[in-house]
Amino acid sequence: MNVPWLTVPGEQPQGAATGTLAVCFAPTGAHGSTFASWRGRLPEDTTLAFVAPPGRGTRVDEEPVTDMAAYAEATAAGIRELRGGRRLVLIGVSLGALLAYETCRRLLDSGVPVARLCAVAGQCPGDFHGRGEEVTVEDARAFVAGTGLTDPELLADPEFEEVLLPPVIADLRLAAGYNGRLGAVPQVELRAVWATDDPHVPEVTVRRWAEWTRGDCTLMSVEGGHYAHQENPAAVISACLDGLPGTRPSRRSVLGAGATAVASTVLGLGAVASSAPAARADAATGRGSVSFDGDPTDPVGLAVAMIRQNTSNPGDGAVTLPLARMLQGIFRAAGVGTEIVPTPKDGNVHFFARVPGSGPATKKPLVLLGHSDVVPAIGDTWETDPFAGEIRDGKLYGRGSLDMKGVNAAFVAALLRHVREGAAFDRDIVFWSDCDEEQGPYGVRWFLTEHPGKVTAGAVITEGGWVLDQRDGTTPMIASLTCNDKRSLLLRLETASYATHTSKPFSGQAVIRLGEVLDQLGQWRAHIRPNALSRRYFSELAEATTDRPFAKALREMLGARTDRQRDRAGEAVVRLSETPELHNAMLRTTLAFTAAQSGYYPSIVPGTATAEFRAAFLPGAEDPGRIVAELRSLIGNRATLSVVGNPGETEQQALDRLRGYLATPDSDYDTDVFRAWQSAVRRTHPGVRATACQFEAVTSAVPFREQNVPVYGMYPFTVNRDMLKRMHGTDEHIGVEALRQGTETVYQLLAGLRTDA
Repeated sequence: MNVPWLTVPGEQPQGAATGTLAVCFAPTGAHGSTFASWRGRLPEDTTLAFVAPPGRGTRVDEEPVTDMAAYAEATAAGIRELRGGRRLVLIGVSLGALLAYETCRRLLDSGVPVARLCAVAGQCPGDFHGRGEEVTVEDARAFVAGTGLTDPELLADPEFEEVLLPPVIADLRLAAGYNGRLGAVPQVELRAVWATDDPHVPEVTVRRWAEWTRGDCTLMSVEGGHYAHQENPAAVISACLDGLPGTRPSRRSVLGAGATAVASTVLGLGAVASSAPAARADAATGRGSVSFDGDPTDPVGLAVAMIRQNTSNPGDGAVTLPLARMLQGIFRAAGVGTEIVPTPKDGNVHFFARVPGSGPATKKPLVLLGHSDVVPAIGDTWETDPFAGEIRDGKLYGRGSLDMKGVNAAFVAALLRHVREGAAFDRDIVFWSDCDEEQGPYGVRWFLTEHPGKVTAGAVITEGGWVLDQRDGTTPMIASLTCNDKRSLLLRLETASYATHTSKPFSGQAVIRLGEVLDQLGQWRAHIRPNALSRRYFSELAEATTDRPFAKALREMLGARTDRQRDRAGEAVVRLSETPELHNAMLRTTLAFTAAQSGYYPSIVPGTATAEFRAAFLPGAEDPGRIVAELRSLIGNRATLSVVGNPGETEQQALDRLRGYLATPDSDYDTDVFRAWQSAVRRTHPGVRATACQFEAVTSAVPFREQNVPVYGMYPFTVNRDMLKRMHGTDEHIGVEALRQGTETVYQLLAGLRTDA
């Protein structure tokens, strides 16, 4: 034939005017023969074509192409010449999925329609960053051995190795130089096919393909390993070609309302399909409705729908009923019992869903606790609508995306995935979406007081610890599960002079004095005093980081014997950290300034000025009374510092109450739930250290910990400094792919509690 980059095997028609042309892209190091078992299994109107690049098969003596753009351009040219008037389907396996994707881009750009793009057992383009790392023969040997590309006995034969390794090296170099984020995302129907026994490309990885098309995306699963296209060809063919116009009709059996559809064709067993992420907004307002028509096991679609429910808490509680009703519909459709519990504020409710355990009633329930309210998104200008749930450049923007509707979506999606699989747990699993976590009187403490015995928890998982990357920003480094919270004290600062006409300003004005005192307090630093949990975390971090100066500073801080040595090393830790604000807060008492007020008329110099700030304390570290005394000594008589307690409380009562909170013991991390989390992290983040940790903020955990119920905190997805800085701030966001991977961690955690595994 006259198109060297494509081969049509057998006596199949070439250049036909009708039917389907299925172009197959082989996995790393392979060529067209990997699809040999597909012959005779295709629909009658389908022609099979293999991509035959230089350095493979009959072209083994030619120099291989290691540039993705050149590869895709040559393949697209060959397809344009061969296609005729046929419908075009591109099917890529493993690395071939990327080759098919890039070829699809070029075909669409040149006006050639692509009916469907199929990615089988392949990582999505966003997983490749084009750094062009060196690839050695040893890398190729390790790849061949690790993926089972050939028998070990054949690989041990030097003559066979000479034939096998060069194309593998070429393909590995092609992947190393590929940056999938360059170029526009195409408008094409996409099938992402996951092999259930594939140890290299799990379901969570295949799901990411949904972000790489502007058309419909369907996730399919087939039985088999990484090379399922050879092990189970009928199922893969069905997954890729089923439902195309003009092909043989397929039989579909639906497993129940809103459940997964199982497709089968006359070619053999088909594949399990689930719809791509979807969430419906109200047409008039752009906000979420109380219905959800997406896939409830997709955390991205769920998070978008949750963000579109504006549950801003102005200080006295949010209106959470519409969100609760949406969640109720989602869980009821999956056959899970729910309950909505009202509070004295109209529209402010708690939501519960319970999956009953199947074993002996000896283990108390695990509660997945996520708050439904969010802080307001006012006062600062956002680049996106804070309640639109917009996805841009792989990031999901919106108020609550990080704190904590993204976590809630991960909880719900992971739990319902188990429900869909017919899971049996060794205890009840309760999802609780509470209200008034940010502010307001009707949060968890109110609920446990007003409804004693309603929720008898054996353990609680809520918001808390983080997953952090190495300095390269892409390699996961450490995951933490928090076992205690910091607690804070509200302090008020007041300066006074005298009020006068603005025409006669004077030195020592109250506003100026307030600014001077605030500046002094802003420069104040407490001693570095890591408590037991923080020491455990930073010890693990010293082993996890690949940054040697950072590790050295960590070890010096942990080994310091005096305040001076510890402060000096601790300041180096903060300075060298990629998340300095986070690590600073885990090491000492901190001050955060939240409000300032003065003046009431434009021609009057005010006689008083006030500011409020919070001092946050580590359990087991500084005494709050001593810190208040130190701050008063620092500012002297230039301002008055007072403790703001609950109504009717004296300063001593407020300090004693805080001391009681700080004395609450850490949650025990020698439990089956903690171990299930560690095991889950090992599965989803191989090689990453998973450790107990101190949380830098306060959560709804305290009432449970006061009852000796272990409470663990997690934000299961990877975050960076910018993301952390935008928590409660402008343009709050999380990474879409990180959310999917974090959901997989939650799924694996729950899998550790199944009795049917």
